[in-house]
Amino acid sequence: MLFLEIFIWLIAWMIFMAFTEYLIHRYTMHKRNDWLPSWIFYDHAIEHHHMERNDINIDLPLYFHILVGSPLIIASYFISLPCLLTLLAVFMYHSYVWTKLHRGIHDLENNWLMKTSYFKRAKRHHELHHERPGKNFGVVFLWTDSLFRTKLK
Repeated sequence: MLFLEIFIWLIAWMIFMAFTEYLIHRYTMHKRNDWLPSWIFYDHAIEHHHMERNDINIDLPLYFHILVGSPLIIASYFISLPCLLTLLAVFMYHSYVWTKLHRGIHDLENNWLMKTSYFKRAKRHHELHHERPGKNFGVVFLWTDSLFRTKLK
């Protein structure tokens, strides 16, 4: 029973993370919002994309997940321990994979993910995003662009 609960929460949080990655990338990093600090848009859309600065806005640190996801962390604590632990595991997974993929794509480091077939697909997907910043918002979860019809081929 515990294994089933963990499995269900893991699937639920992974789907949630996929949607969150897409929505944050599309609607906060590529659109100026008065309710957010201006550096969020500026560092990503202007510096990273327009000025092609690959030395900034590459990593997605775990503390960002913890900060933005703190209401979910608190709520999941009151739901169950498996809910909380799987959420934290998904945050760690997403932070690590986003950072390693993005660093590899922008030639900032050579890491083990670069040897996978998934990396080749992610690299092409992300390169197209840099050519057309209004498309291909998925970084870890590429399938979200197909779902939202923002995928360039």
